[in-house]
Amino acid sequence: MMLPKSLEHLLVSCFVGFALIIGALLATLFYLTDTSLLLMLTIVVVVLIPMIIAATVCFRAMTKPFYNLSAMLEAIRYEDYSLRANPKFTQGAVKTLSDEVTLMALDLQARKQHYDQQAVLVLGLIEQLATPIALFDQDGRLQHANDAFSLWCHKPWRNLKSSHASQLGLTFNQQSAQLVHWTFAEPSLAAKWQLRHSQLSMQGLQYQLVVLTNIEQVVYQTEQTAWHKMTKVLSHEINNSLAPIKSLAQSLEQMLAEHEPDVLDALSVIGARSDGLMKFVNRYANLATEYDVHLTPINVEECAESVMGLFDYPIAKDIKVAWVLADKVLLEQVLVNLVKNSIEASKDRATILINAHQQGEQVVISVVDSGSGIANPDNLFVPFYTTKIQGKGIGLTLCRNMVEQQGGKLSVTNRLNTQGVIASVVLAAANRDE
Repeated sequence: MMLPKSLEHLLVSCFVGFALIIGALLATLFYLTDTSLLLMLTIVVVVLIPMIIAATVCFRAMTKPFYNLSAMLEAIRYEDYSLRANPKFTQGAVKTLSDEVTLMALDLQARKQHYDQQAVLVLGLIEQLATPIALFDQDGRLQHANDAFSLWCHKPWRNLKSSHASQLGLTFNQQSAQLVHWTFAEPSLAAKWQLRHSQLSMQGLQYQLVVLTNIEQVVYQTEQTAWHKMTKVLSHEINNSLAPIKSLAQSLEQMLAEHEPDVLDALSVIGARSDGLMKFVNRYANLATEYDVHLTPINVEECAESVMGLFDYPIAKDIKVAWVLADKVLLEQVLVNLVKNSIEASKDRATILINAHQQGEQVVISVVDSGSGIANPDNLFVPFYTTKIQGKGIGLTLCRNMVEQQGGKLSVTNRLNTQGVIASVVLAAANRDE
């Protein structure tokens, strides 16, 4: 037995079959009773036309609820929950089915609102964090990120939306639905950043949450803490040992001034080297000095003018921010050292620029020169490393220590596309009322 293709096909077949049966009965009746043609036509019209009308009404009444439910389910599939099934029946199977679909739509709508609220909360939290965070779809394309990720990419993340991870310096390798491998395209980044990732489900879709953590600062802080402790211990022990050696050498010099010239020379060398070593140790200990920092709102314009007034040299300024939260004495000392370095590196009295601008909640104060640039950037902050004939190699290290104790950061880099250096001090912005 062939099954009907659809409900409509079954209904039409039933109506046609019923009409054929009625027609056969009427034909038999007409044949047996020898009815006139006019009466036959009258009976056919009176019987069949109402039957056709009734069949049409029943067909529409039976199929329309299903069409309405179909449209409603299609809207639900596209996450549109505004449609409602309103059957003409107040009870029965169609009414029950319509009510169940309506309840299902309301339940899905409530769940979607809950998921949307969770998604907004997650995305809002991502945007507030200072750590670079990005959200990628299963194809490895950027869907959302925060401002910290924009700084990491050096471009607004919204301009990079839908870009593949490979275009952002990340390698995305999905070995299976559960196993996804993320790495840096540039291996050198792994020395500065830690990459962590996890799967995140939002609104029924799977995403890859990528978090970048700057481990360079953590490693540096650990090294600094250990170095400060070691410096204090070593400087104390060495000074305690050198002081009596120097004192004894000087005493022996006085005792043997006229009797042993060779011994006298040796003692003089011992005293001089002891004195030099003590000065070296003291300079090294100064690098770990903890200053008595007083953070107050400082007028950037006045601070720059104060530093410029100390030098008989062409210095320009471009100040686009009013206040910075800093220690006035330490900040001026840092700027003096940076300007002094720029003057020593510049030729033909080329103008040096002090500029300042606000970047988010931070102020960036830069000293820009047109000198020869940095030949070995890796050794910039290595104590006692210097390329200057009379240099001691502690200036930048001291400056960084001063800046970091104010909660800031010091960076010194070569200028792009031109000769010279940019030394930038990044500190917290401040209002005059603070």
